[in-house]
Amino acid sequence: FNELRHTCIQLLGLICAQRALFSPEISSMYPRFVSVIANPDYLKAMEHRHLSQYIKQFVEYIHLCCPSTLYQSHVAPIATQFFKHMEYRLKCSWSPILNAGTSSDSTKPLTTDQCNAAADLALRGGEEWYISYYSRAGAYVGELEAVLGEAVVEKNRVELSRSYSDMLQTSLALKGDWNLVLANIAREEQALKKNDSNILETRPASKIKNSSGPVNANGSKRSKFYKAIEARKLVRIKKLSHFLFLENETIAGYLVLSIAECLGYPDAYTCRRCIAIAHKILENVAWVDRYTQLLGQQMFSNAIRVTVAEQKWMVGIEWDMINLIRDMYCRLVLGQYLQAGGQGSGMQQNSDGTRFEQSKSVDKPLQGGGILCVPSDLPRQVFASLSGINPEMVIEMERKLRENRSAKDQKEIIRDLLHTAAECIKESEINNEQAGVLGRANESESTLNIRSSKDVVPSLPEQLVTHSMVMKQNQKVEEADAASYGAHLFQS
Repeated sequence: FNELRHTCIQLLGLICAQRALFSPEISSMYPRFVSVIANPDYLKAMEHRHLSQYIKQFVEYIHLCCPSTLYQSHVAPIATQFFKHMEYRLKCSWSPILNAGTSSDSTKPLTTDQCNAAADLALRGGEEWYISYYSRAGAYVGELEAVLGEAVVEKNRVELSRSYSDMLQTSLALKGDWNLVLANIAREEQALKKNDSNILETRPASKIKNSSGPVNANGSKRSKFYKAIEARKLVRIKKLSHFLFLENETIAGYLVLSIAECLGYPDAYTCRRCIAIAHKILENVAWVDRYTQLLGQQMFSNAIRVTVAEQKWMVGIEWDMINLIRDMYCRLVLGQYLQAGGQGSGMQQNSDGTRFEQSKSVDKPLQGGGILCVPSDLPRQVFASLSGINPEMVIEMERKLRENRSAKDQKEIIRDLLHTAAECIKESEINNEQAGVLGRANESESTLNIRSSKDVVPSLPEQLVTHSMVMKQNQKVEEADAASYGAHLFQS
């Protein structure tokens, strides 16, 4: 039955890839199709493992394959229900882990002995049943060993989160075929800037050169009509981002809210990808007033919270999170916009004292996007609410961020402020060594404490000393010793 379900989902993806779903001949049947495939009750009843396949095999394909002129009629009815449900399901799946710190009874899989109690709860229905169902990832393991059963639940929970973030990355051209188009455009701009056409024929070092002519950024050969193909894909990249974030408030609201919440779920793979998605969101909608509460309060506070908590699962991605905090603060408060992905120096816009001048790239997210013209106080309030942080320290941080606009300097300035807050929180915490991945990382692991740790690599000497120089010096010493020894013999 499991394989039969997956086969049906794969067929849905196939009719999307072949564009049959968007043909005029079946347009009259499409509302009936949506009433089944995006039925809220059916989505709620699906297990995590089945919904992961639904995301990979259908939702991703309908985003990539649907003509841009049909987004409102064909994508919107499905995406509205899907994103609303995903935000709810992910929150219910991860809440027991975040609240308990480790696996609790509610996250344990359903066994044979518990079937009767689960059946009674399901019969009553309502929120209580779905919260219980999603907490254990909808998994039934029968008589399987307890350890293996918990591993099944954890695998399904993590797989769902990762499938969701991967699908959004592909839809927003952060990976996959559409991302290759952007990489090719960047190579063409580089070749034009350097006036060197050989760049377009250069393959990665890992690729074997078996033909001449233009190649893609990944080393594969470009097709004969690549310019027309990539131009059409570029239009769809822009159209889909605009549709997801600016054309339907229900889709945009639940999508952005789910990403803001995913920043705090203890899975480094999901978090790293959601950080990249969050940058894309800022590039598209940071300048829109109705997003200020969602970005400046919920997303910003989640990013700050997980950074100052210094949890072990965050080790290795702290700088990425700090850069996201920088991107939000620059766009929402300081009137600075960055390059795509939160890269480059902060580009300051002029101000008349009350509002900033909008950037010229406001309608071009791929070139950096826009800023919030009227600065928001919400990120300032989040910073000022941290332990050990007062408004004067926030004002001083802003002064430094305006004076030092390079990416490295700004991240260091924000890191120093977060380090102060983390130290104050750490002093008030009760030592908890059994918290697992949610426990606080030690000083040698945490990026916020990097300056207080000892240097792992010793500093290089100011004067360069090579092996040949050492050999010559040793030879001179030996010659001097031999000369002194000979002189000593003649004297004696």
